[in-house]
Order: sequence, then structure tokens, then C-alpha cells
Amino acid sequence: MSFQKIGHLIAVSALFLGATVATAADQATFYVAPNGSDSNKGTEEAPFKTITQAQKAVRAINGTMTGDISVILRGGTYQLSSTVNFTEADGGKDGFYVRYKAYPNETPLITGGIPMSGWTIHDEKNNIWKVEGVDARFRQMYVNGKKAIRARMPNLLDNGDHNFFRLNKVDSAGSAFLVNNSDIGEANWKNLNKVEIHLMIAWAESILRLESATKNGNVTKLEPRDPERTKLFKRKYPMLGTAFMSNPPKQQVYYLENAYEFIDQPGEWYLDESTGTLYYKARAGENMATANVVVPRVNTLFSILGKDTKNKVGYMSFEGITFANSNFLRPSEEGFLDLQASMFNIDVLPENGRLGSNKFLLWRPDAGFRVENAHHFKIKNCTFTQMAATGLDFVSGTNDDVIEGNVFYEIGGCGIMLGKFSQDSTTEIHIPYNPKDKDEISTRDTIRYNLVTNVTNEHQGAVGIAAGYPRYVVIENNEVSYTNYSGISVGYGWTKSETAMTNNKINKNNIHHIARLLCDSGPIYTLSNQGTGSEIKENYIHDMSQSKWSDYWILPIYLDEGSSGFAVENNSYKNAPSGVGRNAPGQFTEKNNNGYIASVAEAAGLQGEFKNIGDRINTIPLPDFSNVVPQAPFVENMTIPGTIEMENYDEGGQSISFNDKDFVNEGGVYREDGVDITQIDSTDKTKGYAVGYTQAGEWMEYTVNVTAGEYVFLANVASGLEGSSFQLFMDGKAISDTIVAPKGEDWNTYGTVEGKTTALEAGEHVLRVAITGAYLNIDWIKFGKSADEIISIKPSVRYGLNMDISRSSTLNVFDIRGQHMGVIRVMGMPTTSSVMQAMHAKNFKSGVYFVQSVNKAFGKMIQVK
Repeated sequence: MSFQKIGHLIAVSALFLGATVATAADQATFYVAPNGSDSNKGTEEAPFKTITQAQKAVRAINGTMTGDISVILRGGTYQLSSTVNFTEADGGKDGFYVRYKAYPNETPLITGGIPMSGWTIHDEKNNIWKVEGVDARFRQMYVNGKKAIRARMPNLLDNGDHNFFRLNKVDSAGSAFLVNNSDIGEANWKNLNKVEIHLMIAWAESILRLESATKNGNVTKLEPRDPERTKLFKRKYPMLGTAFMSNPPKQQVYYLENAYEFIDQPGEWYLDESTGTLYYKARAGENMATANVVVPRVNTLFSILGKDTKNKVGYMSFEGITFANSNFLRPSEEGFLDLQASMFNIDVLPENGRLGSNKFLLWRPDAGFRVENAHHFKIKNCTFTQMAATGLDFVSGTNDDVIEGNVFYEIGGCGIMLGKFSQDSTTEIHIPYNPKDKDEISTRDTIRYNLVTNVTNEHQGAVGIAAGYPRYVVIENNEVSYTNYSGISVGYGWTKSETAMTNNKINKNNIHHIARLLCDSGPIYTLSNQGTGSEIKENYIHDMSQSKWSDYWILPIYLDEGSSGFAVENNSYKNAPSGVGRNAPGQFTEKNNNGYIASVAEAAGLQGEFKNIGDRINTIPLPDFSNVVPQAPFVENMTIPGTIEMENYDEGGQSISFNDKDFVNEGGVYREDGVDITQIDSTDKTKGYAVGYTQAGEWMEYTVNVTAGEYVFLANVASGLEGSSFQLFMDGKAISDTIVAPKGEDWNTYGTVEGKTTALEAGEHVLRVAITGAYLNIDWIKFGKSADEIISIKPSVRYGLNMDISRSSTLNVFDIRGQHMGVIRVMGMPTTSSVMQAMHAKNFKSGVYFVQSVNKAFGKMIQVK
């Protein structure tokens, strides 16, 4: 960081003290506006430009609070280049709130999207347009505020509803699907390994990428790619193959997605990743020269993350803000196998062989707004829209929070998620969740007066409101509609054993037009032992019926396996199945759940000031990217030959100047965006920074001035695991081979690897450093015309040293991602046996770990299964 930048930060900190004090009730009020400046004082007359600058202003004064602190967002577009992260340092205290809220009668739009402009005609006869040079990756696109259709076959119906083909047969032995040639034609798609099959299986939907398509007579054999192929064909549930209880027997339905050849309907689009070309068949009346076209780039827009369950974010609220355009790329990278309520398979554990296992490891999709470890937290009168997966997710460690008066519209997965669905991604899901740390359980949270509609439209097995294992949750007076599976789902685990749940109340909700595709669903669906005092009362359920595409039936209020502890009373039905559906529940009581009750219908759903919040759907603003942040150097005059420091990647943000796959800034130093930057030596800042916590597919870009020629280079790297690697690109073209970083002692011991470039042209170019093998820390790369030019750079430590860990009996334990999991102690010289015994004694889950002496100078890292 330059002295100029440091001086600027000091000056801004001083300005914070001059912010306006609005009223006696408020300690301070700051203003933010898209046309503001971060060098302003944050007053109404001189607002900040960015939310992160207001965040700094709050942190400067919230150590002692005498009233609320308000951050007022003026109307307009706030484009995020990466996740905005809030921690316990950003909250209020002593009952006083930090409030981020809209200026009266204005609509601030927080977008994680980027514009797609520069359209030219590609196929005039078919009105197909294109944009070239697209580097971003996404699965959704919106044209003038309306969702476009990722090219598919068969097409949607004229009214926009889904349409499907039926499988000819599931080839269980070959782990493949047989489809009719009369449906799909010749299957000679250009980029076949990018084509996906979307398969509806009972109550869940699976997305699988294709490996091959082989014609054989009247059928074509579609073989999916791994890892999703192997996982799917190991599962016992949901039931793959001939639809359960179908009479006459019928095969399951599917559609194909993501090929240029599928573009035959107005509104369809396709991104050819091999050429970076985006294609779109315009709808009638759309002028692509002036159209507002947006694609998502940021997975999580806002993250609220307390350090742990004892250090939560407290007393914060977000009010009157619109959040839009979040991304979620896992289906494109590993497929997506929903098990239930959009919780997806991490792994399928051995049980009874192929198509026989009912043991699973799961995790949850990304969310546009994510909250974990927070108390007295409020989301009120906000709008969540155009999100790829979950809209709002209260993950765990939440208590005494309120989600009220919000609109969830055009959401790919669940509108709202709450609480854990399993202990973690390494715990088998049928193990009842009931942690020792009760502060981890989502407790006394309230979800009321929200409109959740037109959701589950990317992941059909998701639900409107999904809660895992909450306790004392109140879900009341919400309107939930237009879902493809259940409306409200509470509980997981399929067990009658004691769980974390108790006293959950699902009352007075208005639920309609649900289960529009899948089956084995209910407007209200529950699982497992919910303790005592739980209620399902006075809900109004109407206008729902079984889809012609579903494998089998749908049910009214549905108490599924283990459901117990409920009083189910006075629920009203109209044009819908009535009564109480049950499948191996525990103890519950029921009364008056058949037919229509007018008083119940009138009092259910949105009431009072929230009655007409659905009107917001018609006023969702289009994003204005006139102030878009272009890619630009973070540090001027970087050159080749010369040294490129990895932490000095260009400005521009996610999918523009870098691609980072997680929402958390793991290192938390030097820069405040998504790239994970670590301090090389925590005790000596002069040793600088490195990019770390990397995953395959991530990259950073650097604007450099190049002197023509071929170069050799040295890179200073560290990795504690096998397989870490990177590759260099210039203006999109590879200029080096893949460079492998040998496994070292850990991620704090750096050494150099070398490579060479192809011939480079003179001038200004963009260098991309692409991570091709995960878990690499990379500090700098130095380029020279010969080894003599860079001979002064020596490796700090030689790789492959045989160090002895016998000098210490205290060991650090890391998981396969390099995350520190804890410390163990063994007597004498550590052996595999003594290490395993020590790990079992501390209740480590089964898996692969890496252990190393706490005193790294005396220990290499060893693997333990």
C-alpha cells in the first residue's frame, strides 16, 4: 500500500467524526448515493458512494452507542464487484441498532450483476444476436427485467409453463439414460459436454452434465459426467427409474439444456464458453442495441457472519432495499443432485451397493443474502429477486431475529432458508441434529408477513420457506405461492428421536399454487420429532392440484416420517386436497382440518400494512450501469520483464478482474473484496502478502506493459497438499504450460517454481494467473529474458525436506481444504496409530486429514485416513 493510499484512509477516518447527527434518538446518520464520493463526509449533502465506506464510518463510532446509527441509501444502483461482508464489528449494542435503510420513497438496488452490451446480429433470418469476448460464467440472463430462457429442448409451453420429454428407460447397469430419437433428433450438439439433462425424480430434481450421446436404433444412450453420475446411481432415494406407484407404469420426465442448437424460441440464450460468445434470440419488440441485459456475477451479495456462536453480529437491520442478480455455478461445475428441499448431495455413503444407499452427505446452495451467527437481526420491507439459488438464508447461530414484510420473487431455489439441515457436510443426514452448543440452533426467529412467489424456478425441488432444525420458530401470516414442490417445509432427518426442534409454530399462512411439478409434497410439510408445543393452525390452503408431470400424488398438510409434537387445527382448504396427510409420523393431535373456513381464509396471509406488498413486483427497478467500474490497474506501471505481486490484481471486481469462488475473504488483509489474501508472516508485515485459499478455476488479472520477447519466470509459492498448480494467459491465450507447485511442509513455507512463456508482443496487455490445481498460495512472479536476470531470487526453503515430527507431541489437524480443524496431543513419537487414537478421542469425523507439528520447523505434514 502506498503512502498516498495510507494518507487517504487517515483523512477519511477523520471525516467520519463530522457526520450528521440526525435526531436525539439517533447517535449518527450517514448517507450513501450512487453519485456520491467516498472522500465525502457521508452527510445528506455530501454522501458516500459505497456501502463499504459507510461501513467504515459506522465502525469508527459504534464502539460506544447512545442511540441508533442509521445508514441511509439513496435510490439508484449499487453495483457490487464482490460480497459485502459484515461481522460482529458492524453491529449495534446495548439494544441500539445499526440500520441500513432506504431513503423515504426511493428504491436503492443492490445488484450482483453486470451488463451485457455490444450486441450484433448473428443470424438475421432467425433474429439471433450475439456478444463476443464474454469471460463471465452464469446460468441466468435478464432482458429488460424479464428472465430469458437458457436454451432448452423441449421448449416451454406458450404460457411459460414447463414442458418435458419422458425417458425411454433408465439404464441402471450402464449408469445412463435411454431417450427416444423421435424426441431429441440426431444429438450432434457442438459442445456436448456442456449440455445438461434436467431430470424430475419424485420430489427432487437432478441436473447432470453429459459425457456422451450414443445412438442405438430408435434410442440414444445419454451418459452423464462424473462426479454427479456416480452419486446419482448409488442413491436409493428419491426413486430413480419407473415412477413409484404409477399406474400404468411410466418413466420419469426430463428436458435438455444449454446448447446452441436448442435456440429456436424467442427469449432463449446460450453462452458458448469455448469461444466466449453469448447468443440470444430476441423477443418481439426487443431492440438489442438499447436493451438492458444483465447477468449475475456475485454469488452472495451481503454476508452477515459472526465469528462464532459466542461472538455474534447483534442489533442490525436492513430495510426497504432491493437485492438482485446473484450467481450460483455449482450445477455447471459438478452437477446438482437435490435430495430434498434443495439440499444437495456432497456424497453418497456405502450401504447396499448400486441404487441401494440411503446414506447421504449434504450441503446447501449459495444465497443472495446470507446470515450466520446473528441475534436481534432484522430484514424488513426488502425485495429479493433475480437470484440463482436461495434468496435469504439464515444458516445457523441465529436467534431473536425477524424477517418481515419482504417480497421474494423470481428466485431460483428457496425464497427463505433457516437453520441447519445437518450438523455439517461430513455428518450423515439421518443422524438427528441436536448440538451441544445450543447457541448454534436457530432459535426464536420470526418469519411473518412475507410474500414468497414464483420461486424454485431453477431448482424445482426447492420450497418457498425451508427450515431445517429450528426451535421456537414462528412462521406466520406469509403468502407462499407458485412453487414446484412444497410450500413451507420444517424439519429434516426422518427420525422420531429427540432433535433440536421444539415449539415451532406454522400458523395463519396463505398457501396456493404449489407442487406445480413434483410430488410427495404438501403445502406445509414436516419431518422428525419437533418436541412439544408445535403448531400448524389456521392456514388457508387453496388452488393446488397434482401436475401431469409428477411421478405420483401430492398431499394436504403432510406429516412425514417421524413428525411429532404438533397440534394441527382449524386449517382451511379450497380447490385443494384437504385433511392431514401422514407417512409414519409420531404423536400429534388434529382437529377440524377438512373443508373451507371463511374466517380462517380471511385472517391468513398478508395483513394490515403488508397487505399489498406484492405491488412492489411491478416497480422493481432496472439496474443502471452508467457508473460501472471498468477494469483498471491497481498498481500503475507493472511490466514484463519485472515482478508481478499477486495481491496487486486489477480493479474491476468479480468476473471482471478476478474470479473467486467463495463469498468470504478468508485472509482478510490488504484489500476488501472476494480474493483471499494472506499475510506471509503474521509477525512481520514487511514480508508482504500472497493470494491463498485458492480453488481450481479461480484467477486474477494484471494490466502489464510488455517488452516483446520470450521469457522465463520464477513464482514464489507454497502448498501443503499435492496437486496445486497454475497457468499463465495473456489476453485470453495460454502463454505457459501448467506449472505444478510441489507439496511442501505447509502453506507458510515458500519456495520457487520456474517456467517459460511463449513469445509475447510488445504493448499493454492483460496477464491472467489461473489456478488450475487447488490449495496454492502464490506470492509473486518475476519475469526475465534469461535465468541470469532473475537469479537473485532464491527459494526460501527447499521443497521435499524430510523433517522429523518426533520432537513434538502437539499436532495441528487440517481438513482436505487446508482449514484448521483443531489440535491433538500424542505421547512420544507420533505414529499413524497414535494419531488416529488421539483424533477419535476428540471426536473427529471419519475422513482424510493432514497433521503437522505445532512447531512447524520440526515437522512435515502427514496424511491420516
